[in-house]
Amino acid sequence: MRKYFDSTRACLRLMILCGLLSGGLTLGQSLPSAEFAANVAASPDPLHQVVLPRLYAVIGADISPTLGDATLINRFRFIVSLAMVDAAAPYHPTAVGMYSRIPRRPEAEWTDANINTAMLHGAYQALMGLLPERQNVWRDMMRDIGLDPDNASEDLISAVGIGNVAGKAAHDARLHDGVNQVGNYQDTTGYMPVNSAYELRDPSRWQPGMRRQGVGVYTVQHFVTPQLSNMEPMAPFNPRELRVAPPTASHPENLEAYQAQADAVLRISAELTDEMKMQAELFDNKVASLGLSYIHLASEMGLSPADIARGYFLKASAWMDAAIVTWQEKLRYDAIRPNSAIAYLYGDQPVTAWGGPGQGAREIAAKDWRAYLPEPDHPEYPSGSTCGCYAHARALQRYSGGDELDWSVSYPAGSSRIEPGLRPARDLTLTFDTWSDFAHACGQSRHWSGVHFAAAVEASANYCSTFGDRAYEYFQSLMDGSAPLRQPAQALPADPWLSSERAAPAPIVVPENTYPTPQSCEFAGDSVSVTAVNNGAFCEAVDRTGLSAPAEALEAVAISGEMDFGAQVCFGQPGSIILLEADGLAPSYQELPSYQASDSTCAWIKRPGTVVLVAAPPELSDCAVTATAVLNFRRSPENGDIIGHIQKGERLLVAARTPYWYNVQYGGRLGWISGDYVQANIFC
Repeated sequence: MRKYFDSTRACLRLMILCGLLSGGLTLGQSLPSAEFAANVAASPDPLHQVVLPRLYAVIGADISPTLGDATLINRFRFIVSLAMVDAAAPYHPTAVGMYSRIPRRPEAEWTDANINTAMLHGAYQALMGLLPERQNVWRDMMRDIGLDPDNASEDLISAVGIGNVAGKAAHDARLHDGVNQVGNYQDTTGYMPVNSAYELRDPSRWQPGMRRQGVGVYTVQHFVTPQLSNMEPMAPFNPRELRVAPPTASHPENLEAYQAQADAVLRISAELTDEMKMQAELFDNKVASLGLSYIHLASEMGLSPADIARGYFLKASAWMDAAIVTWQEKLRYDAIRPNSAIAYLYGDQPVTAWGGPGQGAREIAAKDWRAYLPEPDHPEYPSGSTCGCYAHARALQRYSGGDELDWSVSYPAGSSRIEPGLRPARDLTLTFDTWSDFAHACGQSRHWSGVHFAAAVEASANYCSTFGDRAYEYFQSLMDGSAPLRQPAQALPADPWLSSERAAPAPIVVPENTYPTPQSCEFAGDSVSVTAVNNGAFCEAVDRTGLSAPAEALEAVAISGEMDFGAQVCFGQPGSIILLEADGLAPSYQELPSYQASDSTCAWIKRPGTVVLVAAPPELSDCAVTATAVLNFRRSPENGDIIGHIQKGERLLVAARTPYWYNVQYGGRLGWISGDYVQANIFC
């Protein structure tokens, strides 16, 4: 039996390493049918021997070629292992299912053949529900192990019936758990990025990146599964009660800290070693790092087929619960990634860093710098991979009864996914003596690879072990039979923070001067004061009689030059402040949020233009926009609920606007549309 298990482990290791080294293409293309001609009664590990090779192959082909999109990968693993664990429960002295309560079978039936048959039918039913378009793969999987995929029995005295009932119950109970499986996993939160791939409007917020798909073909990133923040967790806790402190260093008003964390990423980028690179690649591939480490532990513990599935379910559940809270906080803070912050800070200035595959450390323009790993398609803070690794490690510490791991991964020379044929320069072995070492290395690799600032890693390291503890405690209640039968999972209500804090006007934070006020701004007008944060700004008094402002102009000043860090403009009398920009064929006006400073009316600007104090809010009665694409029609700007869709070509009158959103009437309702996808007329 042990020899057979070692053979299984070796085969699976080879498959996963193929994915590790080739970005998943080998797994995705092969979609193997029969790797093992094993009888179900003799199978020591149906999870790793039968189910996961097929599942990972389909994931590599259809979902995540690099096996790095952890939220989707782990949900499949979570539900499949849940189905197997619930199917095995009737063959245990005390265990109960999470979503099914099948009567316990007599001890004489607690054979590997019955348990494996039940678990495989459970996995089959879950896979057919999760990925029905690949039913040919799942049917072949059953036939290859000697089971009949067409046996739909629900007779609870047979292993087949037990597996079918438990598998369907596990899948159906999670169908509406908040991640929107029935909607093909599309976002349900209404998330819209503040920045576009082409313009960084807010240097504290996430900027979607561009990815090359082929020669001349590019795609823009989208926040992957933000709705995961609304998923009901496995362990019984309320994610809304778990919060992470804000990433204060990722706000440019804290300029010293903002620059320091960016400089730290550049410094490490220039000092990358082969060991650091391969460690980053290992932990970027969630199948290799989380999967192989558990296979090693299961082998060392000599677990039974059912206990292998149970331990896998435990660690997948811990990771899943950790991801729910992490994605909740990612959605909350929407924090900028290092590549965007570095480009914002230094632009065309030269920096020394890793220059790309085969380039080593060299001098490049800051705006051209890229992380060693591809930038993930979601906001930066906190680190999801770090959180998952700490949850995974703690759950398996509890399951195994200690911290010892003693696991190694070997990389032949030239086997790097990022620098194939070049790195590592010679054969390399990574060794992790303990689970604590494993989790720490996982977190540090995210910083080394340039996809995270140190604060995101530290935040996750500080709070994410708790998800391993919570998962283990609930798992134990399933095993000892004290857990009550769970009702079908339901999506969590929307995070109240998103509907209150973010919906409220953002506070205006004015950085302290880093340079003396530019001399040209000292005499901009008798009642005008301009305070620039950098010394590249220039001010000029404006003749108000020449302004075609949308209301009576009381004061005006033109600001030009470098505005990377902004400027404060104050007027000595009350009114509304607008910014006049003349980049297009006609001038555009944007009302700025204003605030009182002493006896003055002030606003904060981040780009050049003419700042005008007007006697009344801008009139928009003649402003109209035309939709250039199908638009979401929202109840409020930013993340407001979607109340309809507006077709391309629709012309709409504007009732009000913010710098990036228009308030329009459509279908008898007032709502908001993004300014990124409309053409405004000259009166806007």
